[in-house]
Amino acid sequence: MRSRTRLPHLKLLLCRCLAGLVIAASSASAVPASGASGTVSAGEASRIQVLASYHRGNLWTDELLARLDEAAERLGVPALEVDYLDARRLGRERAFSLQRERLAGRFAVTPSDRLLLLDDAALAFYLSRPEAWREASRVVAIGINDPALQQRARDAGIKRIETTEVAEPSLAFLGQAFGAPVPWLVLGDDTAVGEDLTRAFVSRLRASSSGRLAGVLWDWTPAAVIEALDALPDATRVYLVEGQTTGSGDLDPTRRGWLEALAAEGVPVFCHVPYQLDLGCAGGTLLDTRRAATLAIETLLSPIFERQPARQVVAEGRRVLDARWHARVPAPLTGSIEWIGVNDAMRQVEDQRSMLLWAGLGGSGVLGGGLLVMGWSRRRIALRQRRLMIDQASGLPSQQLWEAEAPSRGGCLFELASPQLREARERFGLTAAKSMLREQLPAMREALPADWHLYAGPGMNLLGWMPASALAVDVEVLFDGVLARLGELSPQRGGQRLNWYASLLCLGDRGADIAQCRDALDEGVRHLDRRGWSQPLCRVIPREPGSATRFRHLAEAIEALIDAPQSQWRLVFQPQFATRDHRLLGAEALLRWQHPEYGAVSPGEFLPVVESLGLTRQLDHWVIQEAIDWLSRHRARLGDDFRLSINVGLASLEDEAFVPGLADALRERRLPPGRLEIEITEHADFGELVGLEQTLVELRRLGVRVSLDDFGTGYTAFRLLQRLPFDAVKLDRELLEAAGRHERAVEAYAAMVRFCRQLGLEIVAEGVESATQLRWLASQDVQLLQGFHLGRPSESEAFLTRWR
Repeated sequence: MRSRTRLPHLKLLLCRCLAGLVIAASSASAVPASGASGTVSAGEASRIQVLASYHRGNLWTDELLARLDEAAERLGVPALEVDYLDARRLGRERAFSLQRERLAGRFAVTPSDRLLLLDDAALAFYLSRPEAWREASRVVAIGINDPALQQRARDAGIKRIETTEVAEPSLAFLGQAFGAPVPWLVLGDDTAVGEDLTRAFVSRLRASSSGRLAGVLWDWTPAAVIEALDALPDATRVYLVEGQTTGSGDLDPTRRGWLEALAAEGVPVFCHVPYQLDLGCAGGTLLDTRRAATLAIETLLSPIFERQPARQVVAEGRRVLDARWHARVPAPLTGSIEWIGVNDAMRQVEDQRSMLLWAGLGGSGVLGGGLLVMGWSRRRIALRQRRLMIDQASGLPSQQLWEAEAPSRGGCLFELASPQLREARERFGLTAAKSMLREQLPAMREALPADWHLYAGPGMNLLGWMPASALAVDVEVLFDGVLARLGELSPQRGGQRLNWYASLLCLGDRGADIAQCRDALDEGVRHLDRRGWSQPLCRVIPREPGSATRFRHLAEAIEALIDAPQSQWRLVFQPQFATRDHRLLGAEALLRWQHPEYGAVSPGEFLPVVESLGLTRQLDHWVIQEAIDWLSRHRARLGDDFRLSINVGLASLEDEAFVPGLADALRERRLPPGRLEIEITEHADFGELVGLEQTLVELRRLGVRVSLDDFGTGYTAFRLLQRLPFDAVKLDRELLEAAGRHERAVEAYAAMVRFCRQLGLEIVAEGVESATQLRWLASQDVQLLQGFHLGRPSESEAFLTRWR
């Protein structure tokens, strides 16, 4: 048995998460739960017992239990206890006998506890010995595939979470990607559980218009697959059904390499279970195991358990595909896919820019990292050096440590940049680009001289330092040779070779101001970029002392201003109108800065500075307070249906105090939460989505709407919509502008509108700047319009006078 305890204070989180359900259940509070124990109190819900059919180390079981652990912790469950039947290795008879012996003399679950059964064997054991659990008040089962067991579970009042319906959207997605109908060779499984799964999959395939059955291999080997494909049409592809864990007998570890062996023979295998990707599968629509686990825990904890459906279906999550097919997949589909195998694909796509739709739609990219300078005041450097010495993404010493150490040593400073890494980030996203960079680092360390030091840099760039001894030779010739060696490296796992370019700055005897050095190095990289990377090296010198950069001036001004920003910062408001009758429905609050020396400073220039200073939360707090105050003051004038949108950074949403603070501010001003909408930009660097998802759920529970801004030009768009609970999306102005120039962009815009509406999302069209665009948007299923043609951002009084 495995036992995991939680801290008592997590019960508060559980109460918060279940608040909405408690209210919904208040009218039914007198209805007892089934069984002798009656309604289970919150105090008795401290334990959830899990009975897993298989053994620890079974890949499916391990993945599902990991997701259950996450869900339990997120929902504040103090304990999750697991028994492993080990029915695959031992056989059911022997496994059941041993489990009965383990249960002798103890009760695994008291009547007040909840029981979660994983897969067929666990349910069969429970049904054979329900007295072993006395009268468990709540039982939920996941992954039940035997039709007879499904019926017995229904008869016994057991709630089921079904996971097999993911096959249909996976087949549909692959049909879209490769052209339907796709002929499929199915890799089945002749074990009892595997047979049920395989027959269910084949039944769905036969009913699908996206594919057709070319054949089934029940007891397969790589050689048998290749032999079968030789006799089938050339377009036939291979699909793995999740049966004996891998579909290839997980009890024999050598078989886990079969998928990689097929890939080495040029035979990609597709799937729909997440862990199979690690075993060598090439993609598919993956089962959302996180959702399955969350649904199971929420069902067990629900105050209205008896009213929960007897059968709940969890289907697709991420769409994943090997990047080798990036250029072949229909353009409107590419944005919905999470690409894997990016290194191999980059070799093929470097000369195919014109084939990718997003290159035309999203030319602005996400390459702004090169301006992030951290070199103001030694006190601040020392503080950051203590807080962050290692860059988590790369494992290298941090940029802050470079700023603190390198200038004092003399020698030369340098910045390395790879255009291919930048392109990988634009095409496949930040996560894929970081993965490519990590694969390069071990070989790079070996190629650099032993006394050279490498550090994490801005964006995808690297920073470095070389000792003064390098100045004894022609340093540019020396460095040029190092760059040539870097370009010849063979990274780990066969990753792509990258070309590296450098900006080089040699320090004098007295060193130099770090801010001036960083600015000069950045300018050198920009110079190489402007020249089309036609030369490998750009030699730069520090700027003259006292010629501080605009970035540094802005950084110092922001640090001085952040505690009392109202003297220079203000909000302006851009109206949003209904598409049908052009009635005013709301506005977006936009931040403006009037600097006493520089004049109007654009948000595109100063917001990255705010972020680099770590002041996003303070800025967002001020903006939200100003916006709520404005709404409260003019509530009667604006009308009850007026809604105000505010942009909020991820740093604020990661703050546990954000939602309670927002709720307090709305309550103090007696402002309905529905009058406020929080916008999150798609171009943010999203990491793990679990915490963000919880925050958005809490916002929606509060009544505040949530929208995704700049939708359609970044790589994360469709993944975010599939994972996060948004109410609305704002289609990026670049998409509308492109739709006026390119036929394919018109089709893409319309396709995105249809996709968003199918998800039940409200759509705001940004960037409406002409009557022609206005007329065309009237034919689309868009609900709100925003743009200069309808109304420019204006000061508060001007807005109220013009529109109210």
